[in-house]
Amino acid sequence: MLSLIEKIIVLGGKGGVGKSSISAATAVLLSDLLPDKKILLISFDMAHNLSDLLSKDIGNTITSITSNLWAIEPDANEYAEIYTKDLIYKMKTLTKQMPLVGRIPQIEEFIDTSFTSDSIPLALKNAMFFQKILDAEDKDSKEIQFDIIVADFPPTANMITLFEIPEDQVKVVLKYSLNFYNSIKSAMRNFSKMFKQIFNPFDGEYEKRKELGNEIFNMIVDLEKRGERITDLIHSVGSLRLVSIAEKPSFEEVKRARDLTNKYINLDAVHINMIIPKKHAKKCDFCSQISSIQQRYLLEIKNEFKNTKIWESNRLKEEPIGLNGLRTLANEIYGVNIYPVDILNPKI
Repeated sequence: MLSLIEKIIVLGGKGGVGKSSISAATAVLLSDLLPDKKILLISFDMAHNLSDLLSKDIGNTITSITSNLWAIEPDANEYAEIYTKDLIYKMKTLTKQMPLVGRIPQIEEFIDTSFTSDSIPLALKNAMFFQKILDAEDKDSKEIQFDIIVADFPPTANMITLFEIPEDQVKVVLKYSLNFYNSIKSAMRNFSKMFKQIFNPFDGEYEKRKELGNEIFNMIVDLEKRGERITDLIHSVGSLRLVSIAEKPSFEEVKRARDLTNKYINLDAVHINMIIPKKHAKKCDFCSQISSIQQRYLLEIKNEFKNTKIWESNRLKEEPIGLNGLRTLANEIYGVNIYPVDILNPKI
């Protein structure tokens, strides 16, 4: 089954530069311009604020915003538990069935406290949810099949983890655990006659362990295949947009983000946000000084990203709240006569 997703727009950058506002404004504008397309807006930032921006309670469920726009602020913990519950249970069961474990209660207690969804880092939990939404071959998924996804990503370090799906640490740990189990089992086969008896091929318990081990292995193989599908999808239809303000820390952040993500996703555009309009810059010394700094970094950003589409947006007098407020921001960013293709596939 081929994915129906036509475009995955990812917005990243330093916190506090307006990623969420631009993400929401972009999604709202695309939903207006493309009424026949199903669009999903996702926030992966820990400081979710889509509910505030859209003036609607979003939360952990895919929530309808307009006839063709939905939004979600996923609870990564809940999705990670669903995603890993069966696998973790089988890993616990298999490890506890080892004869060595049955003789050392402390190991069993360690297994119970170590193999849990709570021990998975938040960024990896977000990656699991991102997989679930994007994977068209997920037979258990009952979610809407979306045409366009606009994703508000966290700052650079956690953003990278979301892209590292095929190499995510959960699978590495589980693979290591399975190899560890098989190594211990092999070593104990030759340890004494007692263990030879325990691992007798005709022993029913041995066969159960073998079957369970095969089930876990197949689950991990499925995880790898899913990761490969998602990586191919992001390479083919993913589009990174980095958001910056015209200041040094934000400028340095987008440069790092560009360098660290270039093997995962294509960088198609840079948003320079919250610029003080020139007509207002002359009204006070403070405004003039801030504007002067912004203009200097504006030039640096343009030189650094001279082969990339750049959108500039002035600071608005009012917060872009609600659909109309977000439309105002979208018009400020993209202009009033923008075509959807120019947003989906920006050209210099």
